[in-house]
Amino acid sequence: MGRLRDQVKLLSGKIYDRDVFEKGPGRDPELLTRPLEPLSELERRGWDQVSDVDLEILRHKFTSIVEEARDVYMNLSISEGIITGDMNASIFTAQGDPAVVATGIYFHALLNYAQVKYILKYYRDDPTVGLKDGDIYFFNDELGGGVHTFDMFVTMPVFYKGQLIAWAEVGGHQGETGSISPGGFAPKAKTRWEEGLHAHALRIGENDEIRRDILDFLCNSVRNPFVFASDLRARVATCVRIRERLLREVERRGVEVVAAALRKILHVTAQQARQRLRQLNDGIYRNILFVDTVGGDEGLLRIPTTVIKEDDRMTVLVQGVSPEHGMGPIHGTWHLTRAALGVYLFSYMFRGLPPNAGLLDPVEVLVEGPSFANSTAEVAHGEGTLPAACVVQNMHVIGSKMLFDSPYREAVCAPHSRNVLVYIYAGQNRYGYTAANFTGTANAGGQGARFDLDGEHALGFFWGPFTDSGEVEDTDSRLPPLVLARTIGKNYHGFGKFRGGSPLIEIAAAWGPRGCLMTSWGCCDKVSHNPGIFGGYWGPPNPRVVITKTNLKQLLAEKTDVDLADMLEILTKQPIQGNYRFEPSSGATERFEEGDVFIWNIGAGGGYGDVLERDPELVMEDVRAGYITPDIAERIYKVAFDPETLRVDHEATHRLRQAEREDRKRRGKPFHEFIDQWLRQRPKPEILKYYGHWPEPNLEHYDKPFWGLYE
Repeated sequence: MGRLRDQVKLLSGKIYDRDVFEKGPGRDPELLTRPLEPLSELERRGWDQVSDVDLEILRHKFTSIVEEARDVYMNLSISEGIITGDMNASIFTAQGDPAVVATGIYFHALLNYAQVKYILKYYRDDPTVGLKDGDIYFFNDELGGGVHTFDMFVTMPVFYKGQLIAWAEVGGHQGETGSISPGGFAPKAKTRWEEGLHAHALRIGENDEIRRDILDFLCNSVRNPFVFASDLRARVATCVRIRERLLREVERRGVEVVAAALRKILHVTAQQARQRLRQLNDGIYRNILFVDTVGGDEGLLRIPTTVIKEDDRMTVLVQGVSPEHGMGPIHGTWHLTRAALGVYLFSYMFRGLPPNAGLLDPVEVLVEGPSFANSTAEVAHGEGTLPAACVVQNMHVIGSKMLFDSPYREAVCAPHSRNVLVYIYAGQNRYGYTAANFTGTANAGGQGARFDLDGEHALGFFWGPFTDSGEVEDTDSRLPPLVLARTIGKNYHGFGKFRGGSPLIEIAAAWGPRGCLMTSWGCCDKVSHNPGIFGGYWGPPNPRVVITKTNLKQLLAEKTDVDLADMLEILTKQPIQGNYRFEPSSGATERFEEGDVFIWNIGAGGGYGDVLERDPELVMEDVRAGYITPDIAERIYKVAFDPETLRVDHEATHRLRQAEREDRKRRGKPFHEFIDQWLRQRPKPEILKYYGHWPEPNLEHYDKPFWGLYE
């Protein structure tokens, strides 16, 4: 890039610019590193026919096509993740570049082009496979360019009079894969072979029909064949709809114009991304997060991020990462980290620009490997989203600093919640068929506080801004447990001048004589991934909580007055009798009996700014609404008020806050005293067993006052 990029030293013997695993059956990592493809002859012929006005009209039409496809897919599906929006629909160019995307999930489309490029390179001219109109391909292999095995995709070529002009693609979180844990997520898996079905770009049908023998094979590979087959057919039907709508535009506009417009959308978007970057201050920016769970074990992992922004280019460097550990599924890949950046870039830094692969054209991504963020082939990858998400959270903090002094300050905020805790339920549902999935509560995390506003409660899913938590009555029908309550968490967000949003808390119970199975996975039992910014508090950790051998049935039968919608009340006063278990978020599959209670959420957003600058009236509004308790107003925000009327005593509040500011000064230390003490601190050896060298995992001896400084 330039002078700033040259200041950053990469360690010798490490791989940074690609996945560390090599080519294998169904996978070719080189395809994942390719930039936007050059113009084809067909696109070149139509290029000058697409004016700026034509391009805008066609972009809106193409977007309408994929948004209609999203609605079709969500309405046809019977899988919880798809119904609530953990999915995407896309149109790719003929060469396989993602040009138009509908949410659900933006970053899905930045991954699953790999199956298209693999088909074009290896199958199109192979006499045993070939490529023709009506072919159907299925894909879920993370090493082939996917997310993890639980996210499954279908793609179909779009031909016009024998000429390939585009691809239709749709997919999302199916869940069950036949892994060692029902529902796909296997928190104890140590190899990818324990995570169930792995399909690369597999042709499963021709002439718009799924082959019966292939369908039987796939259904025989999972525990919920009815759900699997239904959702697979929903994907195929959705791809057919995309193709029909796209061909209608071909008939109206001409094949050359449509093909050229798809390519031009990418070209113009890349230019717009560069223009946006030019408006941000050049510099080197850093942030760091830690992971506190390794499989089912406690242990610290480190994942820093450095961003070098210079002129119209940006490098995202993930270096100084803990090594590959092999003790669970928290292993990421280079291509997943690169695609995950779209979660932040598309919604914040590049907000308002078309969400497609062109936005990543001016962004270089370097992920150190082998490491747990860029891992080898044989380890389990089911929670590879976790290290990728840490990079996104780091990027969110860094990006807010970059955007603050820019025309785009409205995008400055603390990160959306990514404190992972997900319960995957399995068993027979009320319709009588086997189901294995999580509920839509995963789509209701807290938003980070904004530079001028509080974060919204239960806003959405970390990976997708346009998701839904679903209806409780539907969830009760499709999954084995019974949801007792959903509520906004109390005292459960990052405090600050503007507070973060609280998550949706779900309290459910195993119900029916068969009970149910439950597997949980996650992180952030002790160390949060939801930073506050500019002095705001972090969103709190969220470990797993279950209550077994309860008297819940008796309480309900006797209509006992118990507030089942107040997590704080349940956990502090324990009105339900039973064994209260506070446990690590990643837990192996366990059978629970009728009446056992599950409490979980997906985490809260961090705060923005100093708590002493929060308007006292806003503090009391939160007390009245039940978002915080009165003691938080007193202890954290230093607000004095009448306990009966909850009216603020402004003079007393001013005195309390001034006293706290003076006390802060007394507690402060000169930097040289602080850093001398800080560098002497070291976690216990058992916590560092997966970490690598302390403090820099790849360097045995490191004595710099700041991380990331190498000779």
